[in-house]
Amino acid sequence: MASTSAGRWHWRDFFQNPAEEGPNWGGREWIRSPVSWARIREMRKGDIVVAYQAGEGIIGLARLASDGYPEVEGGPYDTFDLAPAPTVWLHEPVPLFLVRQIPQARAHFEFLRVHHGTVFRITPEGFEALLHRIRTLNPEQAPELQRFLEERNG
Repeated sequence: MASTSAGRWHWRDFFQNPAEEGPNWGGREWIRSPVSWARIREMRKGDIVVAYQAGEGIIGLARLASDGYPEVEGGPYDTFDLAPAPTVWLHEPVPLFLVRQIPQARAHFEFLRVHHGTVFRITPEGFEALLHRIRTLNPEQAPELQRFLEERNG
């Protein structure tokens, strides 16, 4: 899961025009958390990214276009590339309080208190529970969501 705070950049910018936003995400000025560096080191091309916007909740799904990597050679793993497709922009975001209500949420989601630029892990069980919440709030997007889950970026 990748998070950003409500500020001058919004996940909507990526979902509305991924080509303009470009694939490169993160970097030393944006990702400063050692926990996030460890998670980016684990990221692999094709992995699903759950886009969380502070104050709104989970607002979309994307895929990685690369493994995680350091912006500067020898530096921390602070950068990753997002694929411009496939993506899903949720009509109805999943608010944080609904994520926290998932049984054993703390075991399945890393809840970090960092203002922006955080990357954290979700277990497979947590992701399945999250998908249930997404489908419940966005039933009209079921076909789009299914296509996203089946498609791998090329």
